[in-house]
Parts: sequence; structure tokens; C-alpha cells
Amino acid sequence: MSKPMSKWLRFRDLRDRGIINSWPMLHRRIERDGFPPGRMLGPNTRAWSEAEIEAWLLSRPIAGPQPQAATA
Repeated sequence: MSKPMSKWLRFRDLRDRGIINSWPMLHRRIERDGFPPGRMLGPNTRAWSEAEIEAWLLSRPIAGPQPQAATA
């Protein structure tokens, strides 16, 4: 039995899901946060598999560092 193909997400899909807001933000996520670079499906078509996006989201911290108490 063959494994079902995963759904491909394009930039618009990532934006609609609140993962990124802009192309510069996408480039920063790829360079700094280990976001998957995606695959080129055509000369101007980049896409990401839903599975790789899910894996990236699950690898992210749940919360940032604990806030430090204000010093007076």
C-alpha cells in the first residue's frame, strides 16, 4: 500500500495560518529559526509539505523565557 501524498502549502497558506506575515519574515525564519526551505515546484513556485510544517511547529518552544522580576 502506498503512503498518501501530503498536502502542499504555498506562501499564502502559511500566511493564512499565521505562521508568517511576509517574504522577509519567511527568509528570517529559514535562516534563524530552522524553518524548512520548501521545494521549488516550478520557476516561481515554492511550496512546503504540510507534514514538514507540522514537524517544525512541534519542534518550537511552547513559551519563551520566563519574565524576570523588575528590579527597583
